[in-house]
Amino acid sequence: MPLDAAALLALLRDPNAETQQIAEAAGVPRDEVGKAARMVHAIARAKAEEVSALPGPLALAVLRAAAAAGRADVLAAVAAGENRDAAKEAKRSLHLLRVRGVAVPELPRAAPPPVNPPVEPELPCYASSLDGQGERAVWLARNVPGKGVEVGQAVISDVRGLLSLQVGMLGRKEYRAFAGDLLERGGGLRVAEIPRATAHALVADARRRAEAGGQPLPEGASLWLSRLGEAPPLPDPAVRFPALPAGEEEAAVAASGRLHDLPLLRGWIADEEVLRATSARLDEAARSPLLVDDRQRAERVEQLLEEAITGYFDAARRERWARRLLLTAVHLADTGDEPSARIAAAASRALAAGADALTVPFARRLFEKALPAAAPASPLRAPVAP
Repeated sequence: MPLDAAALLALLRDPNAETQQIAEAAGVPRDEVGKAARMVHAIARAKAEEVSALPGPLALAVLRAAAAAGRADVLAAVAAGENRDAAKEAKRSLHLLRVRGVAVPELPRAAPPPVNPPVEPELPCYASSLDGQGERAVWLARNVPGKGVEVGQAVISDVRGLLSLQVGMLGRKEYRAFAGDLLERGGGLRVAEIPRATAHALVADARRRAEAGGQPLPEGASLWLSRLGEAPPLPDPAVRFPALPAGEEEAAVAASGRLHDLPLLRGWIADEEVLRATSARLDEAARSPLLVDDRQRAERVEQLLEEAITGYFDAARRERWARRLLLTAVHLADTGDEPSARIAAAASRALAAGADALTVPFARRLFEKALPAAAPASPLRAPVAP
């Protein structure tokens, strides 16, 4: 039968009791019995942390000795500790001392658990699709306690970086109305909701582009961005669009010309200076007395157009248009147009991989849309797959 605290204390006080005998009776290690016995015999110098560290039965016995010696300080410290059994015994002993008229210290009251503020739901953020110059708008919102919703409207370029920034404060209800209006009246730009982390990454990436290119940042942009903290890395859009099976990939690239019929791509054309130069050459061919019939003129138009397209898509422009197509694929997918997204991603992969630009109908339409002389189908050119 296990020893109670009083019997164990008597054994610890008995100079004739063997520590091994006490250890076996109490079910504790022998060296711990030695520690407890020394504490009992020198109870005036015992420390609360040493008592709490003893195995349960021994701690209770030493607390009985502390109570008998009037060591209310030890009892109070153990009562406030984390050893639940020892704390319970210490509180019992303090109560008995109090009943006897002994002044005992007040136990510290447990601090109430910290009240965590309610977790604010993440505010929705938004982005428009890219236009033909690689520019888009991003709306990045953050909650400002006690003030409302701070909204930063940034215009960013995939070439020049952060072009403009306007920051304003709205109430939550106002922001919901503002967001609804954005989605409803986004028009050809097809505004879409995006994660806040993505919005932050887009604006931070635009800042880096501006600084790398020597483009001055909008007034107040550095301070505003510093308040947002470290931006997450920009997600790689290619991860969402792995290559399609061979036959499907070819069909998607062949259908890439129809992307220009989508509202958000109707304004996409090649660079203005290149189009002007190409237009001048086409006009010259149309007036040339050396071309005696329509067939010769069509042949010359086709030749000039192919030269312009091939020359235009150098390495830098391939990279730029491939990325614009990939970002547009993400936007199309986010707004529910998965078929067009797959086509845009396939055309992006073709340009990035170095495919002949003449075999990517998307590339040809960048010229034909802006050059009326080149738009009619040439009798020499095979029809583009729908």
